[in-house]
Amino acid sequence: MAMTFYPHLEDAAKGSLEERIDLLMEAAERYKAVILDESAKVAAVDPNKRMVPRDQSAAYNWEEISHVLRAIRELSESNKQDKIKKADLLAKLAEVYEVLRAAKMSKLEAVRLALISESNQLKGGAPQVV
Repeated sequence: MAMTFYPHLEDAAKGSLEERIDLLMEAAERYKAVILDESAKVAAVDPNKRMVPRDQSAAYNWEEISHVLRAIRELSESNKQDKIKKADLLAKLAEVYEVLRAAKMSKLEAVRLALISESNQLKGGAPQVV
C-alpha cells in the first residue's frame, strides 16, 4: 500500500507564512478525513480492534510544520505590530494542531495549548484556554 504524505513537499515551501499555514491547515483536514475514514473501516470489521500504523495509508509531514514553527519563532518582536503578527500566526498554527489532534492524535493537545499560551503572552493578554 502506498503512503501519502500531507502536505505534499512541492507545495509546502511556497508563499508567505500565512499561506503556508493555510496549506498546513488544508493538509491537516485532508489527513484527518483519511485517518477517520480508515479508523471507521477498521472498527466496522472488528469493533474491538484499534487502528495500527500498518493500516494507515497517509502520514502528516511533520518536517513542514516544524519549518513553519521555526520561521514564526524567528520573527522579530521589536514593536507591538510585530508581536501581534507573531501572536496571530502562532494562534493559526495552534488551529492546525487542533485539527491534527482530532485525527486520533490526542497528545498534540499539550502543544496546541503551549502555542496558544505563547500567542496570548505576545499579545499581552491574560492566559486563556481555547
